[in-house]
Amino acid sequence: MEFDNMHLLSTFAVGDRKIPSAIKKSFTDEKTGYETLSNFFNNHILIKEPSREELPKKSHPKQKLKKELRRYRPQHKVRFAKPFYRFWFRYIYPFHDLIQENKDDEVIRFILEDLENYVSFTFEELAAELLKEKINNISSIGSYWDRKVEIDLLVKQTDGRTIVAECKWKNSKICKKTLTSLQKKASIAGFEPELYVLFSKSGFSNELLKNRPQNVLLFDLEDFKEWSEEEVYRKKEKSPYSFEF
Repeated sequence: MEFDNMHLLSTFAVGDRKIPSAIKKSFTDEKTGYETLSNFFNNHILIKEPSREELPKKSHPKQKLKKELRRYRPQHKVRFAKPFYRFWFRYIYPFHDLIQENKDDEVIRFILEDLENYVSFTFEELAAELLKEKINNISSIGSYWDRKVEIDLLVKQTDGRTIVAECKWKNSKICKKTLTSLQKKASIAGFEPELYVLFSKSGFSNELLKNRPQNVLLFDLEDFKEWSEEEVYRKKEKSPYSFEF
């Protein structure tokens, strides 16, 4: 049982965070799995992230939905209450045998090779916090996923407008292709965003900077440093792709 409990947390730390798939991977008895999950919620180790997908609605009472839509149920996700928990169950718990055998070098090598993947989700979380500071009248903000697409951040405002965002934690500049991909995903999901927002670790291509549409906002690490409000991080000048709201 203890193994199953810890394995569930490790599955969430490494995988896609969807509850049903993680339960199936970690428990032969789903009921026990969901009871364990509830315990993690109650002890503030995990936080439930409900799906924001809207199920297809019948246009009239006698309409019959396709079989796959009738059986389909949105999958909720979880996130860890603290980044340290996610780090522990991604890098320490799965390798505790190696650590006990004093094979720390192997563990450290794996962590360094995978760390960019770990940080990328933290970058999404920070991007959400930055948008909360920059955009007014937010009614909800968070990840969006459905049967067809996943969008890093979907913002809904109290006046009904929507904003979608993509976060890229990688060592190359974001180009127009990323914007086009985000626009396509929004269209597939049925959104008509007021704004598209791109967050980049390494900045943006010259093409994107020169031909940025008016409804596209760009943020890089300098914007995060300024937002931190620490004097040592304050920028003397705004980059051409930084914006005030």
